[in-house]
Amino acid sequence: MTKISIVIPCYFNGMNIPETYPTIVRDVFEVRKDIDFELVFVDDGSKDDTLAQLLKVQENDARVKIVKLSRNFGEFRAIVAGLSQATGDAVAVMSADLQDPPSLIPQMISSWEKGNLVNLAVRSQREESPLKNFFADTYYKLVRKWVQPDYPKRGFDFFLIDKAVAEKLVLMQEKNSSIYVQLIWLGYQPTTIEYTRQHREKGKSMWSYSKRINLFIDTFIVFSHKPIRFMTVIGLLLSLVGVIFAIYFSIDYFHNSILPGWTSLIVAILLLSGFQMVMLGIIGEYVWRNLDESRNRPLYVIEKIITKGDTDGNPSK
Repeated sequence: MTKISIVIPCYFNGMNIPETYPTIVRDVFEVRKDIDFELVFVDDGSKDDTLAQLLKVQENDARVKIVKLSRNFGEFRAIVAGLSQATGDAVAVMSADLQDPPSLIPQMISSWEKGNLVNLAVRSQREESPLKNFFADTYYKLVRKWVQPDYPKRGFDFFLIDKAVAEKLVLMQEKNSSIYVQLIWLGYQPTTIEYTRQHREKGKSMWSYSKRINLFIDTFIVFSHKPIRFMTVIGLLLSLVGVIFAIYFSIDYFHNSILPGWTSLIVAILLLSGFQMVMLGIIGEYVWRNLDESRNRPLYVIEKIITKGDTDGNPSK
């Protein structure tokens, strides 16, 4: 029998689990009774009752596997941890807050059964605030322009992929990255299903603006050489302007004996020193990521894997 794994990263989702699990059962398990399903919940260091709620769900369903990480490693790493423990012939990844409707999974499974290895549920609209929509749309436009031209216009974080593709994502082991950009980078031709991303009904999103900024920086530093190229171009332009001003001031000096323009000199110094600090900051971002990769630390640490009848869990080796 075909087996499908559903990976769900959880971080402060204690309020969502009691509703998310029965929704998946109704909209996925009951729709495709011919498939053997596996639910892989990844507790990403939650400090609320997320783990307790997951254990309650597992009491009545042996298909539930709980992967508890030792601390909060972030959504990207939690997803990779879930993929590494998934045993299905294909793996779906969705959020725990039901902003992504589980009812789309049977459609993605049907697409996978036709031979499509990568199946994306892409957003046609988002039921979120205008400010969040603006920043999200701007981010995806920049990603399409400078990183991955074929990236979905409104992004995605809900997908189903073949086991072979999932194994490639796990093997990449990039520490400061985006699994969504990685998936597009692999080059498989995706099929897409459009949907409207729903407003979160319960709980508070832990996807803060600082995390969004980190994702923005990681996306462009890890997947693109454009920041370095930008610095090179601006540096050359400023050098050219400097040469022009040097010639101008030299001529002016011989005509007027005293070189005026202290204000312009100070402005030039501040401008150039500010730009130099920005350049050093960008270079520092590359150097830091290179250092982080060279230390060869694991992406995540699995504290234990809990299956039904094994509530003590199996510590990570």
